[in-house]
Amino acid sequence: TRVAKLNETMWTELFLDNAEHLGFELDCLIRSLQEYREAIAAGDAETLKRLLKEGRERKEAIDTEWKDQ
Repeated sequence: TRVAKLNETMWTELFLDNAEHLGFELDCLIRSLQEYREAIAAGDAETLKRLLKEGRERKEAIDTEWKDQ
């Protein structure tokens, strides 16, 4: 990733300066990954389809928003 190629001192400072917001976003990501993990472990195809559809729709909305700017 781009982060891996950049200055670790700079990124450490940025992460710590934004710790509250970054922590919130990491918690959201962890919850989302846990939901995928549980659906996969349970063999829950419907939940997986829903999660994948929601992800695709979010990506499309972001792409549209950026394209309009």
